[in-house]
Amino acid sequence: MESGLIYKLKLNYLFIPLFVVITGSAASYFADCGMAWYKTINLPTWTPSNTLMIAAWTVIFTLASLSLLIIWNKHSSQKNFGLIIVLFILNALINVGWNILFFTQQQIGLAFFESIFLIFDIILLIVLIWKFNPFAATLLFPYTLWVLFATALTLNVWMIN
Repeated sequence: MESGLIYKLKLNYLFIPLFVVITGSAASYFADCGMAWYKTINLPTWTPSNTLMIAAWTVIFTLASLSLLIIWNKHSSQKNFGLIIVLFILNALINVGWNILFFTQQQIGLAFFESIFLIFDIILLIVLIWKFNPFAATLLFPYTLWVLFATALTLNVWMIN
């Protein structure tokens, strides 16, 4: 009976959210490491509060998890499935890397260019996913908009510091 339950429970329902939580936790860790420095730099007046940033990233990571779960469970036989998985993993690495560059290494310019790379990764994910599941692709729209905003913010922070 137990093995039947485990068989019915797809492990990706555990591993995909866990992967996303680990990604978010790593990004948060590196942001926390540089928070003392961050509080000393010049920020534009339109910089969101930490509370808003945490809320936005929580929503974004939740929607990305749902998108990945949909793709994994319903479309793993699609031609570009492997590429999509690689792009999601690359996305996580870029996301954490941005936090390392910006907060830990204090390399605002490099973080700006990394955020541009992140935008291209997200857009490529949307294009590839849209072909067979527009809903799963649409779940990544808020991520795109937030990263566009964050990229503009990063550029502005770079310019005034």
